[in-house]
Amino acid sequence: MKRYAFALALVCVLGWLAAAHGGVDAGWQPLIDRLAADGLDRAFVEKVFAGAGVDYEPSIMARKVDSMVRKQFEPRPAPTKKTLEASNYRQFLTPASIEAGVRYIRENRAAFDRAQREFGPPPELVCAFLMVETKLGTYLGDQDALSVLASLARASGLGQISPYMKTLRGDAERSAYADWAAKDRSEWGFRELEALLRYAKAKGQVPGAIPGSIYGAIGICQFMPSNALRFGVDGDNDGVLDLFTPADAIVSVASYLRGHGWVPGMTNEQRDKVVYAYNHSELYVLAVTTVADRLKARLGG
Repeated sequence: MKRYAFALALVCVLGWLAAAHGGVDAGWQPLIDRLAADGLDRAFVEKVFAGAGVDYEPSIMARKVDSMVRKQFEPRPAPTKKTLEASNYRQFLTPASIEAGVRYIRENRAAFDRAQREFGPPPELVCAFLMVETKLGTYLGDQDALSVLASLARASGLGQISPYMKTLRGDAERSAYADWAAKDRSEWGFRELEALLRYAKAKGQVPGAIPGSIYGAIGICQFMPSNALRFGVDGDNDGVLDLFTPADAIVSVASYLRGHGWVPGMTNEQRDKVVYAYNHSELYVLAVTTVADRLKARLGG
């Protein structure tokens, strides 16, 4: 019995050592080398990629590049109020949704006041972002941000994603653009992957435990990790930047908007350009600003 117990313990220890030191998929090695060259601790990075659940999924890049191809070759007309009412964004325009936003502002008044005092954007606009992005933190994404960003960083050319794409249509011009887009977004994905690891390490969180969007945005405010590092603010002064807490997310959104051109007294057109920086979609801009206007009216502003 003792021999069996000893053998079982030995197997467990050896299994852990293999996972921690020798269980890295060779396909991740170039990324690990680049991350280490950029100053991240190699042992930390190797442990992250040796862990269970870091999956390579080239279809993520294919989906991203498909959206870029559509935008490049299949432009759509500018959205209208009618377009907005017919879109998925209409869920944020209902009386119940607006009431939820008003309650959120009142419940987090101190954070919204700090955000406006230090950075300028009013509560109704900041709240509108949080409503549209994550339903005020009730839906934080169903993806593993680490796997998403690692997959984007690894899929660096059309050859890796073409079987998953839907927009090429055998067209040489589209294929050339898609190949360029994959390379460009792969570099972007690498930068965001590195930022996610730095964010997680500073927060003391296991990187693979951070939920995210289909393209790796995180937190109630759905920041890309590089924006978390650049514009994130410890809104509740607890010494930790945690975009999954309301105060940090609220003040960080205001910080982002200020960093992208928000100034007092700007015109609606100028405001819309700042909102567009958050998400490069005209329909998104229309959704956020419409929600903000309705919140302002309900608040009596």
